[in-house]
Amino acid sequence: MYQSDLIIDGIQADKLMALQLEKALSGVKDQALEQASKIGDGATRLMFYTSCFTDNYQDVCAKLKEEDIRFLDGVAQLVKKRDIIYRMIHTYFEEIFRFKTQNQLEAIKASLLKAGVVISASALNNQAFVIGITTTICLGISFNASIIKWTSKASTLAVTGLGLYGTVQHAAESAERLRLMAPMYYNSLYLQKLEMMYFLVEPIFIKARAFESDVVSTIIKMVN
Repeated sequence: MYQSDLIIDGIQADKLMALQLEKALSGVKDQALEQASKIGDGATRLMFYTSCFTDNYQDVCAKLKEEDIRFLDGVAQLVKKRDIIYRMIHTYFEEIFRFKTQNQLEAIKASLLKAGVVISASALNNQAFVIGITTTICLGISFNASIIKWTSKASTLAVTGLGLYGTVQHAAESAERLRLMAPMYYNSLYLQKLEMMYFLVEPIFIKARAFESDVVSTIIKMVN
């Protein structure tokens, strides 16, 4: 998928960015500050691992290890399948539309058309509608801009060891927020080993108030 290709390109580009760190520090202040934040997060996460030496905190250590493994599982899927952005969006709407009736689908489609959002679906049933919505969002200007912005920063998946580990910490915090806000969606991603990749789409979910607003409002905000 297009978005996943951008992320992978961003990972590769970071190798070059690391060699040009001096330029980044002098000419790209925001990127340097963000990377410093990721390094700080990485150092903090490594500090958490000191709990592994204390018997009373073995549960904390086990949680950290599981997050690390599942993060690597998510990256592996990103590289091999290249469709995880589409799958995460599709899974979200699949949960929402699972039990919608034909009349409800008609009403949602009419409201979207009124807002200028056209959903192309081969048939007006739940699965076709979910595919149409997911495709429209993933091709949308707003959504692509969000992914491109993420891949353009020096804080993607690899610059330094601590920068990388800061990304793992960021992903873990994002996954935990999702678990508390939307446990069913979190579980669906967990079964696909994708919950640690949720941080890639979290900004667009927050902007769309995906777990607070009605479905029509959410779709409109994600598309626009």
